[in-house]
Amino acid sequence: MEVLHQFRHQNKTIQIYENKEWFITTTDSVLLSDFIEIHLKDKKILDIGSGVGTIPLLLSLRTKAKIYGIEIQEDVYQLSLKSVKLNQLEDQIHLFRGDIRKDSFFEPECFDLVVSNPPYFPYHTEKVTNVEKHKKYARHEVTLTFEELVKQVKKLLKEHGRFVFIHRTDRLIDVLEILEKYGFEPKRLQFIYDNPCKKSELFLLEATKYGKRELKILPPLFIKERKEE
Repeated sequence: MEVLHQFRHQNKTIQIYENKEWFITTTDSVLLSDFIEIHLKDKKILDIGSGVGTIPLLLSLRTKAKIYGIEIQEDVYQLSLKSVKLNQLEDQIHLFRGDIRKDSFFEPECFDLVVSNPPYFPYHTEKVTNVEKHKKYARHEVTLTFEELVKQVKKLLKEHGRFVFIHRTDRLIDVLEILEKYGFEPKRLQFIYDNPCKKSELFLLEATKYGKRELKILPPLFIKERKEE
């Protein structure tokens, strides 16, 4: 069932088509969009695993930069095109359907900023047998592991370009090891909590390609409730 959600930033508004049977926009995507710092020099932005286009559409409220997205699922991709057209953003947002590991849509080192809300969980066939397809792709590393993601981000980012993403706190050590392996230096890290009495389940991180070693731990982010996909 398709639904239409509205988001506002200052005096600007966008509308996003979603399908409630697949998944809906989570707080995770909104938190990631808010965490992303957009610099004046950022002329080209890429969202890997763009889903229904939530992050590109939210970022369009804050920048005039060209925003690109790539999504592997055809039906999800088609829904994102409807939202871009609805908001009359065809000149700013450019979406593609394909596999970032295999398809060459973009020139190497052409992006200033790459963002992603990637699948959080390693893929275990026995654990996801009965999981609905769209949720399985969104949550589990079925088509793209975090290491494969970072490998592609390195190819696409300019030197000193930034990679911004959200992930599960229990995978932080793995994430940091992979970033170091591919030449990324963590710059900003923020832990997310449902409330002060619970442990952190998610974190937001900005890393720079070939950046200098300098990590800032931001104040914790407390949210009352986080919707699950």
